Amino acid sequence: MSNNAKKICSIFFGATVLAISSLAHAQKDLDRQEAAKAITESEAFRRCDKGTCIWAIYTGRWNLIADHWASTAAHPQPDNLKGSPVGYWLYTNGYLQLLPNDLLTLSDKGRIAAKDWKHVTAPGREAETSQTNYEGWDIPLATKSFVVITGVFKGWRMGVQFAEVNYLWSYALTPLGSELFKTERLPSNKKKAGGWIAPAELTGIEPNKTFSGKATFVLHREGWRLNPDCKTVDACD
Repeated sequence: MSNNAKKICSIFFGATVLAISSLAHAQKDLDRQEAAKAITESEAFRRCDKGTCIWAIYTGRWNLIADHWASTAAHPQPDNLKGSPVGYWLYTNGYLQLLPNDLLTLSDKGRIAAKDWKHVTAPGREAETSQTNYEGWDIPLATKSFVVITGVFKGWRMGVQFAEVNYLWSYALTPLGSELFKTERLPSNKKKAGGWIAPAELTGIEPNKTFSGKATFVLHREGWRLNPDCKTVDACD
């Protein structure tokens, strides 16, 4: 066989191997268990807004925190705490206490529970030590829980193979959240609520309901990867 013939055969052989490899890569199945794990561990899935999964309250000297309780009162009284429905519930259930020197602080019960709370000094900034005069607390009421994948749709866009994964998720209450949801009503400034509101309506958390979600995966050489921002392929619409 001549050198030219050998070169031609080599080229065709290499092209055939590449084609077979590309076909196998393109047909690689999306592992649903791995997809569910990637979705559950993603920042986008774990994120849950304040006022829903997380409730923020402030403790300390009243003149420094009154605004955070939607109060203009010069001195703290139990009714002054109703501007924060969850905060008022924490007070009436013994997690907070009012001291004679115009301090709103954690009780012994509250300090035990606060081990599961995030101590903050400003939004998104965790405090290192207790300040006493001004403290913020992010209190977790629920987390998002993955339920099941309901369907997978594969396609190509812009030369990239993607998979749209549809799934169901639900809210999982924390122990404190479960205790809160046993309460039928909380104070509310909404006129239609008549001055009171149910925890589910206040937070938007419905523990016995499932919600639909969608995630996009893109096939790379190393396998399927979650593409939360859809920067690689416009497949999120």
